Amino acid sequence: MKPKKSVCESNNFEAIFRQHSRTLRNYIFYKCGNVDLAEDLVQEAYIKLWNNCKKVPFANALFFLKRVANNAFLNVVKHQKIVLEHEKIPTSEVTIEDPEFLLEEKEFMQKLENAIANLSEKQREVFLLNRIDKKTYAEIAIFLDISQKAVEKRMRNALKKLRVEIGNV
Repeated sequence: MKPKKSVCESNNFEAIFRQHSRTLRNYIFYKCGNVDLAEDLVQEAYIKLWNNCKKVPFANALFFLKRVANNAFLNVVKHQKIVLEHEKIPTSEVTIEDPEFLLEEKEFMQKLENAIANLSEKQREVFLLNRIDKKTYAEIAIFLDISQKAVEKRMRNALKKLRVEIGNV
């Protein structure tokens, strides 16, 4: 019988960190719209995981991290409305597009950001995890601890709402 993996072993802890830290940070960022806060909360979650490594089975480490980070987020922003801010993708300084195209593109991006911010929190999480982090519906279902059908429904509703707000692009 194989001995069970332990979170307390530094190589296992580092593997958990490498595998899940970015997704966990993005998950919290999508909830709060503040990358610095998201990184702080994820760091706190990993500290709690290390401090409780003997109590947390290796297989449950991701769920523990997600729950701790989410609870920390809820404690920080309990009475605030969640606002999602997107970082602007820098464009090259030299461009060959005409100014009218650039203006239309900027207006469209603003419209898209507003539409994404107007999605419900659950729809926004699923949409961004799929479209930004390139997670499959199955991976999202595991990460959010919901069924794949729930992920599909949230995505369908998010896309429907985006089409209404932006227009069928």
